[in-house]
Amino acid sequence: MFNKNRISILIFGFIFCLSISSQTKYNYGAAWDDWNDWRFEFSYDRPFIEVNYGFGNPKHDKFYQDFAKIGLTEIKLGYLKDSDLFYDNIDDRKETFVFGSMLSPELKSPDSDPLEFETEIWRFGFANRHTLGYYGDSFSVLPYHQDGFVWSRLETSEKIDPILGIESLASEIINDFEIIERYNETFRFGTIDEGGIRFELMNTVSINAGYEASVIFPRHLFWKHAGSYIIQKAGQGALTYFINEILDSTPVAAPIISFLLQNGYAYAFHLLKQKDMNWPFETEAPLTYETFKFGITFTF
Repeated sequence: MFNKNRISILIFGFIFCLSISSQTKYNYGAAWDDWNDWRFEFSYDRPFIEVNYGFGNPKHDKFYQDFAKIGLTEIKLGYLKDSDLFYDNIDDRKETFVFGSMLSPELKSPDSDPLEFETEIWRFGFANRHTLGYYGDSFSVLPYHQDGFVWSRLETSEKIDPILGIESLASEIINDFEIIERYNETFRFGTIDEGGIRFELMNTVSINAGYEASVIFPRHLFWKHAGSYIIQKAGQGALTYFINEILDSTPVAAPIISFLLQNGYAYAFHLLKQKDMNWPFETEAPLTYETFKFGITFTF
Protein backbone atom coordinates (compact mmCIF):
# COMPACT_ATOMS: atom_id res chain seq x y z
CA MET A 1 0.00 0.00 0.00
CA PHE A 2 2.83 2.31 0.90
CA ASN A 3 4.57 1.68 -2.42
CA LYS A 4 1.36 2.25 -4.42
CA ASN A 5 0.64 5.50 -2.60
CA ARG A 6 4.20 6.64 -3.11
CA ILE A 7 4.01 5.88 -6.83
CA SER A 8 0.67 7.71 -7.09
CA ILE A 9 2.15 10.76 -5.34
CA LEU A 10 5.16 10.73 -7.64
CA ILE A 11 2.94 10.48 -10.74
CA PHE A 12 0.70 13.27 -9.50
CA GLY A 13 3.73 15.44 -8.69
CA PHE A 14 5.22 14.81 -12.13
CA ILE A 15 1.95 15.76 -13.88
CA PHE A 16 1.66 18.88 -11.70
CA CYS A 17 5.23 19.95 -12.54
CA LEU A 18 4.58 19.50 -16.25
CA SER A 19 1.47 21.62 -15.95
CA ILE A 20 3.32 24.40 -14.09
CA SER A 21 6.22 24.24 -16.53
CA SER A 22 3.90 24.49 -19.52
CA GLN A 23 2.02 27.41 -17.93
CA THR A 24 5.29 29.17 -17.11
CA LYS A 25 6.53 28.86 -20.68
CA TYR A 26 3.25 30.17 -21.97
CA ASN A 27 3.31 33.19 -19.66
CA TYR A 28 6.94 33.93 -20.47
CA GLY A 29 6.22 33.87 -24.19
CA ALA A 30 3.23 36.17 -23.75
CA ALA A 31 5.29 38.56 -21.64
CA TRP A 32 8.03 38.58 -24.28
CA ASP A 33 5.49 39.34 -27.01
CA ASP A 34 4.02 42.13 -24.92
CA TRP A 35 7.48 43.64 -24.36
CA ASN A 36 8.26 43.44 -28.06
CA ASP A 37 5.00 45.21 -28.88
CA TRP A 38 5.82 47.95 -26.37
CA ARG A 39 9.33 48.38 -27.75
CA PHE A 40 8.04 48.60 -31.33
CA GLU A 41 5.45 51.16 -30.35
CA PHE A 42 7.62 53.53 -28.33
CA SER A 43 11.21 53.15 -29.58
CA TYR A 44 11.98 54.71 -32.96
CA ASP A 45 15.70 55.41 -32.87
CA ARG A 46 17.80 53.82 -35.63
CA PRO A 47 21.59 54.07 -35.67
CA PHE A 48 23.44 55.25 -38.76
CA ILE A 49 27.00 55.59 -40.05
CA GLU A 50 27.94 58.20 -42.64
CA VAL A 51 31.22 58.84 -44.45
CA ASN A 52 31.94 61.95 -46.52
CA TYR A 53 34.62 63.38 -48.78
CA GLY A 54 34.73 67.02 -49.78
CA PHE A 55 36.78 69.96 -50.98
CA GLY A 56 36.65 73.65 -50.23
CA ASN A 57 38.46 76.78 -49.19
CA PRO A 58 39.38 78.51 -45.92
CA LYS A 59 38.54 82.21 -45.60
CA HIS A 60 39.33 85.11 -43.29
CA ASP A 61 38.12 88.65 -43.84
CA LYS A 62 41.44 90.21 -42.71
CA PHE A 63 43.82 87.69 -44.29
CA TYR A 64 46.06 89.04 -47.05
CA GLN A 65 47.46 85.85 -48.58
CA ASP A 66 45.47 83.22 -50.44
CA PHE A 67 44.69 80.07 -48.51
CA ALA A 68 45.44 76.72 -50.09
CA LYS A 69 42.30 74.80 -51.01
CA ILE A 70 41.58 71.83 -48.80
CA GLY A 71 40.11 68.35 -49.02
CA LEU A 72 37.94 66.80 -46.32
CA THR A 73 37.33 63.32 -44.94
CA GLU A 74 34.64 62.81 -42.34
CA ILE A 75 32.72 60.19 -40.39
CA LYS A 76 29.40 60.64 -38.56
CA LEU A 77 27.85 58.27 -36.01
CA GLY A 78 24.34 58.93 -34.80
CA TYR A 79 20.67 58.10 -34.51
CA LEU A 80 17.69 58.75 -36.74
CA LYS A 81 14.39 59.66 -35.13
CA ASP A 82 11.54 58.39 -37.30
CA SER A 83 8.21 60.16 -37.07
CA ASP A 84 4.69 59.63 -38.30
CA LEU A 85 4.00 61.03 -41.74
CA PHE A 86 2.15 64.31 -41.61
CA TYR A 87 0.78 63.67 -45.08
CA ASP A 88 1.12 60.93 -47.66
CA ASN A 89 4.73 60.60 -48.85
CA ILE A 90 5.94 63.60 -46.79
CA ASP A 91 8.41 62.56 -44.09
CA ASP A 92 9.77 64.62 -41.19
CA ARG A 93 12.97 63.25 -39.67
CA LYS A 94 15.41 64.36 -37.03
CA GLU A 95 18.94 63.03 -36.61
CA THR A 96 21.49 63.59 -33.86
CA PHE A 97 25.12 62.61 -34.35
CA VAL A 98 28.75 63.09 -33.43
CA PHE A 99 31.38 63.56 -36.11
CA GLY A 100 35.10 63.72 -36.68
CA SER A 101 36.84 65.30 -39.67
CA MET A 102 40.21 66.07 -41.16
CA LEU A 103 40.73 69.00 -43.55
CA SER A 104 44.02 69.27 -45.38
CA PRO A 105 45.47 70.49 -48.71
CA GLU A 106 46.98 67.03 -49.18
CA LEU A 107 43.48 65.54 -49.38
CA LYS A 108 42.71 67.91 -52.26
CA SER A 109 45.99 67.73 -54.19
CA PRO A 110 49.46 66.44 -53.26
CA ASP A 111 51.06 69.44 -55.01
CA SER A 112 49.70 72.78 -53.83
CA ASP A 113 50.80 76.23 -54.91
CA PRO A 114 53.87 77.23 -52.81
CA LEU A 115 52.57 80.81 -52.68
CA GLU A 116 49.35 79.72 -50.94
CA PHE A 117 49.06 79.53 -47.16
CA GLU A 118 48.49 75.93 -46.04
CA THR A 119 46.39 74.92 -43.04
CA GLU A 120 45.45 71.51 -41.70
CA ILE A 121 42.59 70.95 -39.27
CA TRP A 122 41.48 68.08 -37.07
CA ARG A 123 38.05 68.56 -35.60
CA PHE A 124 35.17 66.89 -33.76
CA GLY A 125 31.71 67.94 -32.68
CA PHE A 126 28.02 67.14 -32.56
CA ALA A 127 25.08 68.33 -34.63
CA ASN A 128 21.40 67.89 -35.45
CA ARG A 129 19.98 67.33 -38.92
CA HIS A 130 16.38 68.06 -39.82
CA THR A 131 14.86 66.58 -42.96
CA LEU A 132 11.50 67.33 -44.50
CA GLY A 133 11.39 65.24 -47.65
CA TYR A 134 9.57 62.99 -50.06
CA TYR A 135 9.44 59.48 -48.70
CA GLY A 136 8.85 56.16 -50.47
CA ASP A 137 9.39 52.52 -49.52
CA SER A 138 12.01 51.98 -52.23
CA PHE A 139 13.24 55.51 -53.01
CA SER A 140 13.19 58.79 -51.08
CA VAL A 141 14.35 62.33 -51.85
CA LEU A 142 15.35 64.04 -48.62
CA PRO A 143 16.45 67.72 -48.56
CA TYR A 144 17.95 68.69 -45.21
CA HIS A 145 19.48 71.35 -43.01
CA GLN A 146 21.87 70.69 -40.13
CA ASP A 147 23.67 72.75 -37.51
CA GLY A 148 25.89 72.08 -34.55
CA PHE A 149 29.00 72.87 -32.56
CA VAL A 150 32.58 71.96 -33.42
CA TRP A 151 36.03 72.04 -31.81
CA SER A 152 38.90 72.46 -34.28
CA ARG A 153 42.66 72.17 -33.94
CA LEU A 154 44.58 74.00 -36.68
CA GLU A 155 48.16 73.24 -37.63
CA THR A 156 50.36 74.91 -40.22
CA SER A 157 53.92 74.41 -41.45
CA GLU A 158 54.12 78.04 -42.61
CA LYS A 159 56.79 79.95 -40.69
CA ILE A 160 58.71 83.20 -40.88
CA ASP A 161 62.15 82.63 -42.39
CA PRO A 162 64.62 83.04 -39.49
CA ILE A 163 67.33 84.25 -41.87
CA LEU A 164 65.28 86.97 -43.50
CA GLY A 165 63.56 87.87 -40.24
CA ILE A 166 60.35 89.72 -39.63
CA GLU A 167 61.84 93.05 -40.69
CA SER A 168 61.93 91.95 -44.33
CA LEU A 169 58.21 91.11 -44.46
CA ALA A 170 55.40 93.41 -45.46
CA SER A 171 52.96 94.42 -42.74
CA GLU A 172 50.19 92.41 -44.42
CA ILE A 173 52.21 89.20 -44.16
CA ILE A 174 53.04 89.89 -40.53
CA ASN A 175 49.34 90.42 -39.87
CA ASP A 176 48.57 87.04 -41.46
CA PHE A 177 50.96 85.26 -39.10
CA GLU A 178 49.50 87.08 -36.11
CA ILE A 179 46.02 85.92 -37.12
CA ILE A 180 47.07 82.29 -37.52
CA GLU A 181 48.86 82.33 -34.16
CA ARG A 182 45.43 82.81 -32.56
CA TYR A 183 44.49 79.34 -33.82
CA ASN A 184 47.71 77.38 -34.30
CA GLU A 185 48.09 74.12 -32.36
CA THR A 186 45.16 74.69 -30.03
CA PHE A 187 41.51 73.67 -29.99
CA ARG A 188 39.05 76.43 -30.83
CA PHE A 189 35.28 76.40 -30.50
CA GLY A 190 33.01 77.10 -33.46
CA THR A 191 29.71 76.48 -35.21
CA ILE A 192 28.76 74.52 -38.29
CA ASP A 193 25.83 74.66 -40.74
CA GLU A 194 25.13 72.44 -43.71
CA GLY A 195 22.44 72.12 -46.34
CA GLY A 196 22.05 69.36 -48.86
CA ILE A 197 20.00 66.55 -50.31
CA ARG A 198 19.99 62.78 -49.86
CA PHE A 199 18.75 60.10 -52.23
CA GLU A 200 17.76 57.09 -50.16
CA LEU A 201 17.26 53.52 -51.37
CA MET A 202 15.11 50.99 -49.53
CA ASN A 203 15.06 53.12 -46.39
CA THR A 204 18.62 51.94 -45.68
CA VAL A 205 21.34 53.40 -47.94
CA SER A 206 21.52 56.99 -49.15
CA ILE A 207 23.81 58.99 -51.41
CA ASN A 208 24.38 62.52 -50.09
CA ALA A 209 25.51 65.87 -51.46
CA GLY A 210 25.84 68.95 -49.26
CA TYR A 211 27.45 72.33 -48.74
CA GLU A 212 28.97 73.11 -45.34
CA ALA A 213 29.85 76.47 -43.81
CA SER A 214 31.78 76.44 -40.54
CA VAL A 215 33.06 79.22 -38.29
CA ILE A 216 36.07 78.89 -35.97
CA PHE A 217 36.26 81.53 -33.25
CA PRO A 218 39.70 82.91 -32.29
CA ARG A 219 38.27 83.11 -28.77
CA HIS A 220 34.91 82.27 -27.21
CA LEU A 221 32.94 85.27 -25.97
CA PHE A 222 30.19 83.40 -24.16
CA TRP A 223 27.56 86.12 -23.72
CA LYS A 224 27.96 87.61 -27.19
CA HIS A 225 27.90 84.15 -28.73
CA ALA A 226 24.80 83.26 -26.71
CA GLY A 227 23.06 86.44 -27.87
CA SER A 228 23.98 85.82 -31.51
CA TYR A 229 22.89 82.19 -31.29
CA ILE A 230 19.52 83.09 -29.74
CA ILE A 231 18.86 85.64 -32.50
CA GLN A 232 19.73 83.06 -35.18
CA LYS A 233 17.54 80.39 -33.58
CA ALA A 234 14.65 82.81 -33.19
CA GLY A 235 14.76 83.47 -36.93
CA GLN A 236 14.85 79.75 -37.66
CA GLY A 237 11.89 79.22 -35.33
CA ALA A 238 9.86 81.84 -37.19
CA LEU A 239 10.72 80.14 -40.49
CA THR A 240 9.70 76.76 -39.08
CA TYR A 241 6.30 78.17 -38.08
CA PHE A 242 5.84 79.59 -41.59
CA ILE A 243 6.89 76.27 -43.19
CA ASN A 244 4.39 74.38 -41.03
CA GLU A 245 1.65 76.69 -42.33
CA ILE A 246 2.68 75.76 -45.87
CA LEU A 247 2.70 72.09 -44.86
CA ASP A 248 -0.90 72.40 -43.73
CA SER A 249 -2.09 74.11 -46.91
CA THR A 250 0.18 72.70 -49.67
CA PRO A 251 2.10 69.66 -48.36
CA VAL A 252 3.87 68.85 -51.62
CA ALA A 253 5.59 72.26 -51.67
CA ALA A 254 6.73 72.22 -48.03
CA PRO A 255 10.02 70.24 -48.42
CA ILE A 256 11.27 72.52 -51.21
CA ILE A 257 10.29 75.72 -49.38
CA SER A 258 11.84 74.41 -46.16
CA PHE A 259 15.12 73.58 -47.94
CA LEU A 260 15.37 77.01 -49.58
CA LEU A 261 14.36 79.11 -46.58
CA GLN A 262 16.25 77.29 -43.82
CA ASN A 263 19.49 76.93 -45.75
CA GLY A 264 19.27 80.39 -47.32
CA TYR A 265 18.77 81.95 -43.91
CA ALA A 266 21.65 79.96 -42.38
CA TYR A 267 24.05 80.92 -45.17
CA ALA A 268 23.06 84.61 -44.97
CA PHE A 269 23.81 84.50 -41.25
CA HIS A 270 27.14 82.81 -42.01
CA LEU A 271 28.10 85.64 -44.40
CA LEU A 272 27.35 88.20 -41.70
CA LYS A 273 29.55 86.30 -39.24
CA GLN A 274 32.52 86.44 -41.61
CA LYS A 275 33.12 90.04 -40.53
CA ASP A 276 31.77 89.80 -36.95
CA MET A 277 31.98 86.31 -35.50
CA ASN A 278 29.10 87.04 -33.08
CA TRP A 279 26.95 89.17 -35.37
CA PRO A 280 25.09 91.47 -34.74
CA PHE A 281 27.61 92.30 -31.99
CA GLU A 282 30.83 93.98 -33.08
CA THR A 283 33.51 91.32 -32.66
CA GLU A 284 36.57 89.88 -34.43
CA ALA A 285 36.53 88.33 -37.88
CA PRO A 286 36.77 84.52 -37.53
CA LEU A 287 38.38 81.85 -39.66
CA THR A 288 35.75 80.14 -41.81
CA TYR A 289 35.62 77.06 -44.04
CA GLU A 290 33.18 76.44 -46.86
CA THR A 291 33.17 72.92 -48.20
CA PHE A 292 31.20 71.01 -50.82
CA LYS A 293 30.98 67.35 -49.88
CA PHE A 294 29.36 64.11 -50.90
CA GLY A 295 29.09 60.75 -49.19
CA ILE A 296 27.10 57.68 -48.30
CA THR A 297 24.93 56.85 -45.27
CA PHE A 298 24.02 53.41 -43.91
CA THR A 299 20.96 53.35 -41.64
CA PHE A 300 20.33 50.19 -39.63
